[in-house]
Amino acid sequence: MPEIHLDDGRRVPYSIRISPRSRRVRLTLNPRDGLVMVSPPGVDNAELAALATSWRDWIARQLDEMGIADLAARERRRALPENIALPALGEDWGVLYRYAPAAAPRVREKGASAIVLGGDVSDHPACVSALRRWLMRRARQTLPDCLERVAAETRLDFATVSIRGQRSRWGSCSATGDISLNYQLLFLPPHLLRHVLVHELCHTVELNHSPRFWRTVARFEPDLVQLREEMRRSWSHVPGWLLAAI
Repeated sequence: MPEIHLDDGRRVPYSIRISPRSRRVRLTLNPRDGLVMVSPPGVDNAELAALATSWRDWIARQLDEMGIADLAARERRRALPENIALPALGEDWGVLYRYAPAAAPRVREKGASAIVLGGDVSDHPACVSALRRWLMRRARQTLPDCLERVAAETRLDFATVSIRGQRSRWGSCSATGDISLNYQLLFLPPHLLRHVLVHELCHTVELNHSPRFWRTVARFEPDLVQLREEMRRSWSHVPGWLLAAI
């Protein structure tokens, strides 16, 4: 994988994606996909490398703002976890691996603080999928109750709640008051989880991001400016092994 060398010594790996729809070369950067250079067909790799280098100051600023110290180090952290901390719930689960050849990986809970991942644990993608399914179940068991509590606190009502695995959103709210929450909210600290829930509940009365909407949010979040700044780096809370597979 090609890399960009930043002035502070960091080495940032990036991938190249050819898009027939793209009219120019552009960069995208987020904690989930890392640094991606999107290019129209026919652009020489040497030209792409030169463009990537010319954007290194922008890349450094974006990495700092998102709280990503080292994308290369993040790649190394994609190994299967020995424990899974869920700060939103105050939980820390140890992960035990039990190899069973020719069996699809499955997760079962062992007590209140450990899970057992059994099956062909050498199949990394299948193991991640099994862990993701367990996280989805845990989110469905807990996040609706969290939303109910915040709704009661704020006196903002909603119609239904569903748990999904959105790629780039923590949640959404429809015009009919149906709220969808990302299961990865489990990895956020409690105050950021609450902020996301307040945000989506406020959409039940203001389905936009107008000044009026933010005034509504501020009624329940006195530290709104600080919270919005923290949310810019919120994806850094999701572990690399899970981001890599989504």
